[in-house]
Amino acid sequence: MPRSLIACLILLAGAGTAEALVGRVVDARTGAPLGRVHVTLIGHAGSAITDGDGRFTWTPDPHPPFVAVVLLEGGRVGRPIYVEAVSGQDLLTLAVDTTFAELVTVPGIAPLVDAAPGAGMTLVSGDAAARRSPATLTQALEDVPGLSATSDGQAAVPTVRGLARGRTLILVDGGRVSSERRAGPSASFLDPSLIDTIVVARGPGSVAYGTDAFGGVISVRTRRPSDRAPLSVQFIGTVGTGIPERRGLLQLAKGFARGGVLAVAHARDVHDYESPAGRVGNSGWRDEGALVRVEHQAGPGRMSIGAQHDQGRDLGRPRSDSSTVRIFSPFERSSRLSASYEIARVAGLHQVRIDGLAARTHERAEQDRAPASNRPRSGERATQSAQDVQVRARGGRAVRQASLEFGLDASGRYGLGVQEVTLGYNPPGGLVSTLERVAIQSAERTILGSFLQAQLPATSRITVAGGFRLDRVHVANTGGYFGSRMRTDGAAAGFAAVSLAAAPGLSLTARVSRGFRDPTLSDRFYRGPAGRGLVTGNPDLEPETSRQGDLSATYTLRRIRLAASVYHYRITNLVEIYSPAADQFRFRNRGRAALSGAEIELDTDLGRGWRLALQGHKADGRALDDCAPLNDVAPATVAMTASGAIGRRLTAYVRTAAAARDDRPGPSEVRAPGSVDAGAGVALRFGRRLEVRGAARNLLNQRYYASPGAKWVYAPGRSGSLTTSVRF
Repeated sequence: MPRSLIACLILLAGAGTAEALVGRVVDARTGAPLGRVHVTLIGHAGSAITDGDGRFTWTPDPHPPFVAVVLLEGGRVGRPIYVEAVSGQDLLTLAVDTTFAELVTVPGIAPLVDAAPGAGMTLVSGDAAARRSPATLTQALEDVPGLSATSDGQAAVPTVRGLARGRTLILVDGGRVSSERRAGPSASFLDPSLIDTIVVARGPGSVAYGTDAFGGVISVRTRRPSDRAPLSVQFIGTVGTGIPERRGLLQLAKGFARGGVLAVAHARDVHDYESPAGRVGNSGWRDEGALVRVEHQAGPGRMSIGAQHDQGRDLGRPRSDSSTVRIFSPFERSSRLSASYEIARVAGLHQVRIDGLAARTHERAEQDRAPASNRPRSGERATQSAQDVQVRARGGRAVRQASLEFGLDASGRYGLGVQEVTLGYNPPGGLVSTLERVAIQSAERTILGSFLQAQLPATSRITVAGGFRLDRVHVANTGGYFGSRMRTDGAAAGFAAVSLAAAPGLSLTARVSRGFRDPTLSDRFYRGPAGRGLVTGNPDLEPETSRQGDLSATYTLRRIRLAASVYHYRITNLVEIYSPAADQFRFRNRGRAALSGAEIELDTDLGRGWRLALQGHKADGRALDDCAPLNDVAPATVAMTASGAIGRRLTAYVRTAAAARDDRPGPSEVRAPGSVDAGAGVALRFGRRLEVRGAARNLLNQRYYASPGAKWVYAPGRSGSLTTSVRF
């Protein structure tokens, strides 16, 4: 496949007649060039970075009309710019009002992700997420179609297209978020108040990112300092009711001529929440952390170094039987050192970027069983630690009319160890015995990969694209429950796509893809307590592979932006968690499975500062051997949000979301009722230093499940929060 794909791309490269689009981004008020900002075109994958003079190049040349969106410093999104025509001889100038920022979720763009053509793309600005006061990353993404949640509460895991449990890749500041949790990585260490920008690319990202990107990629960028900014201090405080909470954040930032420094400290204390049926026990948690980031213009590029440490404490895992079995995490610690270097243009290459990550996690899970008439109190404890490293380098180059992107990717998890302790108590409740076991003595996984993807015009209206990736995955385990094991697998991924500019503002894309996913180390080698019971891994699991087809369309006018897609996956060797007995969970390769669905996003400018956004998705997943439904496939959902300004100081939003009844639970799920969730919020500014925000959720006090697991609990009922932000 790779050789034939390259040959086709080379032959087609000489057939195109289009040229690259060259543009310049300037401040609309002063005319000064805006350097190091991301330029994106709605409906087009990727982005371009401006140089110090504000110039950028987009290859291949887009067919107008199109809409350009500029991502400014601080995660702010400039007002979309409608480009009706481009002269072949003139430099396209994009004038951006830097004093204005859209508080929106923007469909059709993904500037921080190497997305393939045809991917469903959405950008969520930090301000748009903050106005709803989300408690988790999952809540910050609730208006993105195809996004749902696995697990619940503070441990909620964002899932793309129902592909959960390690099949949706999460990046924070360019580095992978790894986890041995059965539900998959959740970035639970991340306080949403630290978010600068979130970008979601739905659809396989296996070519650019390798394993774990079946469903898509969620990329989060945390807060950044601004060049030349004066010393500033910001405090953000939040109190809540319904979900009793207290949050605080303190930020100090200082800009310099060629960079800046930022330091943030934050803490949260959340008590058990109230559902429509009463208080839900064991649902509270606490966390705190700090972030320090330094940025500097080093030579032709921008260097960024960030150190982040977070700790969660007494993290409850609510279940219907929490009064008899309390499952919780006494602590979860995450330390991450990330670094990046990005150059707009150098040595004939464009958008060169190198990302590095060194991380360490340390966490503990406990099960505490209350005494019963026939047995005393008992408990189990599992303590886990691991180190993660990653280096990823990517670059682009224009070859005639073609745009090439290529890179190398190395990542690994090392020193994974899990220690178990069984606690025995006497009838009065005193500790009388401890039995220690080594579940995993030391396990590791190393992945080495390289990728290439390209797109080029075949005619003035047709663009073709393709890409492939080769990986080598090495897994080893020493000691523990399963003993010494080792295996090495090769993996390949690829895609081919054709895009048609069918009419002014209308683009259609068809894509076929192949991806892979290697099971996590704990999927293979872990045995012990987890959030829902006792889990036993399977060292003989085979890697998953998928074949997928997508059809997508984007329609863009001055005031309307519409994106829609349908997709179909065929997955082989699906790794499935199932429950052979109460509170017992095991892993197996299911054979083959199919997953199909549709997504839609609509963003309309209503005028007078108001917008209307509509999004919806529907999916169906089944095992092909017996047509049984799959786990984690969310029911059909639709959401509508109206937001805008009332005068100069007040902004407001109203949101309604409806989920259908789920009558097709997976093997470890139950049937779940439908729901309607209504929310609203306002923000009032008092000058440039003080802002007060209020947000309310589930105003109708609807009863619905927090998650469809067998030990389900109700989600929070009517709740509200009040946030004050002060700048000095």
